[in-house]
This record gives sequence, structure tokens and C-alpha cells, in this order.
Amino acid sequence: METKLKLKDYQLKIIDFCKQNKNCILSVGMGLGKTAAVLHFINETNPKSCLIVAPKRVAEHVWLQEANKWLLNDVSNKMIVISGNKEKRIQSLRNEAKPYKIIGRDNLKDLIDVNLTEFELIVLDELTSFKNHKSTRSKIVYSLKADRYIGLTGTLLANGAIDIYGQLVAVGINKGNFKYINSNFYRWRAVYFKDKMSGSGLQWEKWVLEVPLEELLVNVKKYIFTLDSKDWLEVPPVEFFKHKITLSEKEMLNYIMLNSILQVELQDDVIPVSEAAKFMKLQTLCNGFIYDDSQPIRSDYSTKLNAVVDFIEDCFNENEKVLLFYAFREEAIWIAEMLKERNIKFCSTNDKNFLSKWENGEIDVLMAHPASVGHGLNLQFGGRIIVWSSVTYDFEFWEQANARLVRQGQNSNVQIHVFSAKDTVEEKQFVSLMNKKSENQKFIDLTK
Repeated sequence: METKLKLKDYQLKIIDFCKQNKNCILSVGMGLGKTAAVLHFINETNPKSCLIVAPKRVAEHVWLQEANKWLLNDVSNKMIVISGNKEKRIQSLRNEAKPYKIIGRDNLKDLIDVNLTEFELIVLDELTSFKNHKSTRSKIVYSLKADRYIGLTGTLLANGAIDIYGQLVAVGINKGNFKYINSNFYRWRAVYFKDKMSGSGLQWEKWVLEVPLEELLVNVKKYIFTLDSKDWLEVPPVEFFKHKITLSEKEMLNYIMLNSILQVELQDDVIPVSEAAKFMKLQTLCNGFIYDDSQPIRSDYSTKLNAVVDFIEDCFNENEKVLLFYAFREEAIWIAEMLKERNIKFCSTNDKNFLSKWENGEIDVLMAHPASVGHGLNLQFGGRIIVWSSVTYDFEFWEQANARLVRQGQNSNVQIHVFSAKDTVEEKQFVSLMNKKSENQKFIDLTK
């Protein structure tokens, strides 16, 4: 006879916190089972209606399946996944026999179209999806009404303290009797942050926290429940390796030209670059190509990408599998061409069978953009080596992507290899990423 799985003590703490607070942010580390805990909370409190918002793949393949796994039949029988074409999604939303709606964050407009805007409980999975208070998805979520809100995240301060505002609003902490944050973002920002670029004459802003993080959190941390994965899980040791690649004289000259006069010459084509696009152009140029009107123009050789593939080939010769993260489509295409030339088997996450191929050892390299595998995938059974051919600026992408291998069930020490072009913006990029990691850890220590 099938029996229910048993919750961990820390999951019971999550449930208790949700019971005690109508507006909750669960800042719970990856692998600690916050989905299961929330499902048990739903099972115990039995709300009349519930909306679960999540990234598309998580909405379609995690929540209902997790309820079934835990044998929460009273919950799963009320659930319906809002997917398919527009007509099918609308029909599912109007299905009154299934009051627990699970919807992808990109289909939120459907709720407005059917005038379904009030729920007893709203659950926002990957709460950082709503950190931008001006985005369409955020505005729709802000317009919804609920008696209770639960936001789930592993990285609340994904790219800095300023991210917290949109997430607090998403779980209703600025509504009703809540006076803990200003309902106007710009007034709130003016109290705690300053623009480092003010007076520089440049056209962009960079807002940094001007007060101690403790002061920013003092009125809201009572609604935040924090668990740090390393306090509760046994995960394998992780080693970081930085590969600083020296570009060729020609590549470095092109980089310096772009950085100074905002134009670059590749294969006799001179490409003008606007200031807004400069940073992205510098990143791509480190890899030996540049985009012009969305069309890639390659140089004849990429020192950095060849170094990446040389390292992958060394792993291949040692019978080690590699999970490769890239930043740009042309970067992935170029690496794939070189892997093919060297008879190294690979596939991308666009292959519908990528997970089985990875776990069964049918490929040597799994290529992925960090946004495509960042949440909910267990890849630890296929390998132990991660390669970043271009590091991301997005701390949430960094943490979530690395956690595909650094998680319970991994039986080997994990290695994370970061490739960057020496004396370029990529080195500064990695420093910025580590600063975000430090700030996020400070937040965890202040709130747990």
C-alpha cells in the first residue's frame, strides 16, 4: 500500500509560518522542499480558491505532479493547469469544478480577460519574476486580490537590495493596513538608495543602497521566512576555477577600439555601436563575434571559445560529462560546431529528450542557457562539472543554474569552471556577481 512521504522538521516550520502570517515570503534555499511545504499548507487550510503562478515549465510539470507524489488528493483533485492555446486556457480558467488554478507567469493576462481577479490564496513561485515593478506581469499580479499571499524564492535579492520592492508589493505588503513600505516606488527608492551615475552626464542609472541593509529590512523581515540550504542539507564540496583567457593581439585591439570609440572592425565591416548597446557588444566581442541588427558577424577565430572547447575535450578524455552554460545564441552555435568537429556528443535543452540523454550518459555535453534550466531540474545524476563559457550578470541565474548539480543526491565533488577574457569587462562582471552573492548572504544571515 502506498504511504505518504514524511515532511522534514524545517518544512513543518514553513507551514507554521504560513499559518501565522497572511502575507509571506519564503526565502528558502534550493532543495529544501518549499513546494511540498506549501502544498501541505494548502491541504491543511483548504482554501476555497487558489492561484499558483510559476514559470511555464514549473507550472506545467511541478505543482500538480508534486501534489500527486505526496498523495494530497484533496488538493490535486481541485487543481487544473492553465496551458495550451488561448481557447483551452480560458476554458480551464472558467472550470468552477477546479478552483485551484496553476498558471504560467506569461499567461497572466488570461485572468483579466475572464475577470478572475480574486482568490482566497495566491502563491507566487519564483517571486523574483516580479522584482520589476513596471513589467506587465507585475502590474497584473499587483491588481489581483487575495486573503493570503505566499511568495517563494531562493534568491530574494537576486541582483541587489532594490529588487525587494516589487516582490513585497507582489505579496500585498503595501496593501490594506500595511504601512511598512511606501506605496510609491520612487519615494521608497529615494529614502534608501542613491544613483551613483547622477551628475556623470551618462544616460543610465545605477541605484545603490545608501543605508545599512538592516534598516531596509527592519519593518518587513517579520513577513520573511528564511532557510539557508547549507544549514540543513548535506551537499558535496564545490570547487571554483577561474580560467582567465588572454585574447590575441588582434582581438584585444578590436576590444579596445570598441571600448573607446564604440565601433569595431570584423572581416572589414565597421559596425557602429550605440552607448546603450556597448556593454553587450563588449561581452560578445570577448567571444569573437558581434551582433549587427540582430545578425552575428564572426571573426575568423575565437581564442576564448577555443579554450572552452579545449577544456571540454580534456573532460571528455577523462570520461567526465559537462554541463555548459552560455550567454549568447551565436556563442552556443559556435561551440556546437567545434564540439561536432571533435566528435564530442552534445545536445541542448531544446531537445525534448535532453534530460534522459544527460542522465543516461548518451551525451558528453549538455548545453543550456541559465534561464532555461534555472528552476526545478535535477541534473546531479548526469555529471559533476559545470562550465560557464560566459558568466552571467544575473545572480539568480548563477545560483539557480549551479544548483542543478550542487544539490542533494550528488555523489561527487562539483567543479565550477568560469571562463573570462583577461583585462576585459568579463572580469568586472564576475566581481559584480560575487558582490551580489555577498549581499544575498548578508540578507540570509539577517533574516534567518
